[in-house]
Amino acid sequence: MKNNLIYGFSLEDIVNNLGIGYIFKIKHGIINKFKGIQDYYEVECADLGFVTDDNTFISLMNDVGTTYQLGNGFDEEKFVIDFHSFSGLSKKNKAFNPKKILEKYKLKVGKFYTWNFDKNEFEEITDKDFLNKQMKSKKVNIVDLDILKMYDEVKKTIIAQDEQVKQVLSSVYKNQRIINSSLDDETISKLKENIIVYGPTGTGKTEILSQIAKLCEVPIVIEDVTSFSETGYVDRDVSEMLSDLYARAGMDLEFAQKGILVIDEFDKIAEGGMDGNTEGPSRNGVQRSLLKLLDGGTINFREDNYDGTMIDFNTSKLTVVALGAFSGIKKNDDYSDIATKDFIDYGIMREVMGRFSKLVSMNAFSKEEYKRILLESNLSPLNTYKKLFEEMGIKFSYDDDLIDYIADEAVALDCGARSLKTVFDGIISDSLFDLFAGNTKEIHLTKPADMSKSYRAKKLASENRKQVGFY
Repeated sequence: MKNNLIYGFSLEDIVNNLGIGYIFKIKHGIINKFKGIQDYYEVECADLGFVTDDNTFISLMNDVGTTYQLGNGFDEEKFVIDFHSFSGLSKKNKAFNPKKILEKYKLKVGKFYTWNFDKNEFEEITDKDFLNKQMKSKKVNIVDLDILKMYDEVKKTIIAQDEQVKQVLSSVYKNQRIINSSLDDETISKLKENIIVYGPTGTGKTEILSQIAKLCEVPIVIEDVTSFSETGYVDRDVSEMLSDLYARAGMDLEFAQKGILVIDEFDKIAEGGMDGNTEGPSRNGVQRSLLKLLDGGTINFREDNYDGTMIDFNTSKLTVVALGAFSGIKKNDDYSDIATKDFIDYGIMREVMGRFSKLVSMNAFSKEEYKRILLESNLSPLNTYKKLFEEMGIKFSYDDDLIDYIADEAVALDCGARSLKTVFDGIISDSLFDLFAGNTKEIHLTKPADMSKSYRAKKLASENRKQVGFY
């Protein structure tokens, strides 16, 4: 900067014309299977800069000093097509909101647009088949990911399960390093880990996997195993789990084969672990159907389940994670010191257990841990409502003793972190009508005066009745 000039423009000119431009990247491919190959444009990122009198955008952040002519520069690899001034953003948000402006600047959305020649404007592409197929261009190199940063990121959502997050993340990360190596499929299959995560409901089993898959940018499906049967019966066949993962991966077979398959309610297929019903497919039969999937073999399915192309899915690179409460496996009222033999005794076949090399036990939550989840987790009902009210311009506050009350109620309800949402929704529901009706611009929550609906009070009353002999 010389003489208060930047690129020949005064500070006043820059500040008055400061804003955010969207850099589009031209691509070439099939948007609609009936229209063939055509050009489309993807928003690559947002850039801070300013606009000059001749409608030129000058970047101050990405490739500092680079200039882009606003408009439809289709002959450029990158071009700016949209610009929002800070004054315009402030007007739209009804106030100068640095946080919202920062969020827009951080934008890296990967949206896709095509040029409508009739309307002379861009239109966002929403075709699901097209968008699914773009996932392959979103894949990241696992070597470039920092496992410590990933660990810290997951812990922003998953509270009081630090060791569990570390164990699951290390296994998934290791698997991704192995499957993206030059090793042969047999060696990869022997090296990678399949995992069983077990423990109380609502402790974050599925959410840990979802967060890790998002950070690794690999496809993931979570399947309820109780809806599947052994081959030859009417219910869903286990090969359909792979079909679902293939669809989630945008029908990119190579990408799908490196994904994560989560088998939920795994404890429900333990032979003898349920109601003893012997009709229809056996639970051992379902377990046997899973063996080939766990062994790293090739499983076939049709692309659209009935008359589509036959897909050969190689499971040697697949990460399989089984989840379950396994409530009957507890010793001394907790899940410590559980070994492979305990799962076998519970009803999981020895052959199946032999395919899972890591067991991860989840912690039950104490009152203090419920309070931590409520106050610290990105996904706690308290923090998600805060985001909603901030977006709506609603002033939100609460009494300190409300946090203790919600934690006590969650302990009594005993459904894990889900209990917090159940309790919180019940408390806030009366305030929402007036809010959405426009009758108020402020919400202040307090501990309910009426304890007749309290889960904790009902639990204490039930325990007192038992102590005096009333059941």
